[in-house]
Amino acid sequence: KHISPHTTHLSPQPPPHHFLFFPTLSQSVCQQPTYTKHISPHTTVNFILSQMSSLNNFAEYVKDPDYKKKLAPKKFKREIRMPLGYGKKQIDERWKVITGNNKKYSEWMKENEAELSISALHQKDVKSELLDEDSMERSDIYKNNIENYIGTVKVPVAIAGPVRVNGVHANGDFFIPLATTEAALVASIARGVSCINQSGGATAVTVQQATNRDPIFIFDSISSLGEFVVWAQEHEKDFKRVAESTTSVGKLKEIRYIIEGPDLHMRCQYFTGDASGQNMVTLATEKIVEYVRQNAPVQPLECFLDGNMSGDKKASACAHQNVRGRKVVVEVTIPKEVCKRVLHCSPEMICRNAGIASRGLALNGSISQNLHLSNAYTALSIATGQDPACAAEAHVGIGRCELTKNGDVFTALTLPNLLCATVGGGTKLPSQLACLKIMGLAGSGKANAFAEVMGVVMLAGEISLGAAICSEDFAKAHKLLARGVETSEITESDSLEDQFTKVQSLLVKLENMPSKDEILQVYGLYKQATTGDINISKPAMFSFDLKAKAKYSAWKKLRGVPKEDAKKQYIEFVLNLHKKSNSQKNTETKA
Repeated sequence: KHISPHTTHLSPQPPPHHFLFFPTLSQSVCQQPTYTKHISPHTTVNFILSQMSSLNNFAEYVKDPDYKKKLAPKKFKREIRMPLGYGKKQIDERWKVITGNNKKYSEWMKENEAELSISALHQKDVKSELLDEDSMERSDIYKNNIENYIGTVKVPVAIAGPVRVNGVHANGDFFIPLATTEAALVASIARGVSCINQSGGATAVTVQQATNRDPIFIFDSISSLGEFVVWAQEHEKDFKRVAESTTSVGKLKEIRYIIEGPDLHMRCQYFTGDASGQNMVTLATEKIVEYVRQNAPVQPLECFLDGNMSGDKKASACAHQNVRGRKVVVEVTIPKEVCKRVLHCSPEMICRNAGIASRGLALNGSISQNLHLSNAYTALSIATGQDPACAAEAHVGIGRCELTKNGDVFTALTLPNLLCATVGGGTKLPSQLACLKIMGLAGSGKANAFAEVMGVVMLAGEISLGAAICSEDFAKAHKLLARGVETSEITESDSLEDQFTKVQSLLVKLENMPSKDEILQVYGLYKQATTGDINISKPAMFSFDLKAKAKYSAWKKLRGVPKEDAKKQYIEFVLNLHKKSNSQKNTETKA
């Protein structure tokens, strides 16, 4: 009734957007004469577009007079050939091309000239930043891992753990190197590790290992395909012989035949030892394809080394029923006391939130049941020389979270696609090998153990993030860790709550650790400012938990101090700590 007979656009008061998503409601309304009479197809399209702001942005681009000109194909005026080869001379020649023939780089430098002259952090030119002395001197190390080498990117590496792993292959405490630029990730995994450790460690088992390549053979009819399948099954020993002639480690374990019309996919699964094996299985399967071309009595019309059914770097639903890389199952039971002390929420809340998350994933059409498996996988992969692109398939996994009869939390992960290695590929590069050595998992005979540790690290990430969403620590952690704060940014115009948040960010990034007494004072002030008067039981007189006793005393001393006053004291105390830390830093720098 809001649309006049002559309008072809929406009135300022369009029908509620939920009409689009509730067909029955929509139908009943649209049957009204005043509604159907006035809505033209063009009106409906505009109505839908009005609900999709991203398309409205696109519409703005289309209005640009140069829209078609921008998108039209353009002749490449001058082909720039990148010097090939692996020597130091070629590296220098590539840099001459980058700095001398790179229009976009020149434009960017010109646009940002004023800003760059202010910041000392940007005084290095791009070549010096990427091709430092060490990267140049050891350039030959990288020749089997990359082409057109111009230097190295410095990704920060952190350490978490050690984490207690109770595995078939990995048993003991393992430090975890993590390479990432995402603030709060390492802190989150470290909290999950602490939770696992206080629960007695996580159980981990590598249950399967296989890496596959899936060639495709295309025939003119299903009858020809059938004859070929019979021949192929009779010659699997020959396939095994030619495939294994390409590797000293790889073994052809199984061939599965998948028929789609006149096309035959052959899923060739290999044991690859301690290597990830993706290159290994490619070269081995190539020999099988060659053998078919030379010997099959029924020749395919076409055949290709991969029919895109292998799942390589792709998330696929069939991963749950198969294995690609290593299939690992990990579990831990978290006592309710640990949930409250470390995760800041109750077991019931954690399990209820897990159910909510599962329904959200179902609504989104996810083929996995987890929170962020790819986060931990990628950070550990970059640090240890794995292929981080395999996070696409490694993220396919099922997590579960259940309340036990004792009121504890049982949580587990099933990970069918962990592509990981301790030999070959990027694991032999200097920094990556160093990280594997820190873990005690470098070299032959360590890949299954590495997979189990990786699974536990991924579980730690799941536990911590799930709890952070429950306890509302999720946004707070990013606020404190992902945003740099200077004392100059804390002003009287800020609200007391904003000042309180900002000084917490200063506190976690102090370069010099406060003394034990200072840490206890910070703890007491924080608890009084956020919770109020002490509300926990005093530790038993003969308790050996000295930390709990000290924390209790620090908080109890502030009983009666109003929350607002405690916040003011906290802010002042942390600012003094920050000033003291900077003073120590300057003294050390001068020395």
